[in-house]
Amino acid sequence: MSTPVRLLLGACLSLSVVAGCGGPQTAAPAAAPAPRAQSAAPPKQAVPAGQLARADVDRVLMQGPPWILRRVPVEEVVRAGAFIGWKILALPADWSSIELKTGDVVTQVNGTTLERPDDLFAAYRALASASELKITYEREGAARELVVPIFGAPTKETVEAFASDSPPRRATTARPRGTTVIEEDDGGAPLEGSAP
Repeated sequence: MSTPVRLLLGACLSLSVVAGCGGPQTAAPAAAPAPRAQSAAPPKQAVPAGQLARADVDRVLMQGPPWILRRVPVEEVVRAGAFIGWKILALPADWSSIELKTGDVVTQVNGTTLERPDDLFAAYRALASASELKITYEREGAARELVVPIFGAPTKETVEAFASDSPPRRATTARPRGTTVIEEDDGGAPLEGSAP
């Protein structure tokens, strides 16, 4: 996996382990291999080195900005009363070969300064249709830029998911275990039939 892919995708792209159903199973006798049919679909193109796969970018986008923020703690950098950017306090160990390092100050993503939460979402949203990921940052006072092309055309589903001004909602299946729900009427008093 290339360095930029690790930056964006990290642990999200770990391999899944598929387990079979339990219980005793008997092996079927080996059959002669069937002749391979020619596939009508064109072969999938490999992502060129140094580029991000569109499918990987889409997968991360659908996780939402908190996915990145949980993995990369940052602190605000202000000089002479003006916002400069976000200092990277730590990076996951498996991202050790990326160009960004602890102490770097990210000033822009795809030309957007990330001063407010709305700015973060705007930059994140723009990646749904962007042809590259461009991170402008400072290291020891020197300005730098990381530019990584995104391989593949934007997908209709991801572009539509980010068409509104609010983040796409992830599907929820059920209330998490251990959740306590307290219901009250408009006056704040417990509802009838519930314990005081």
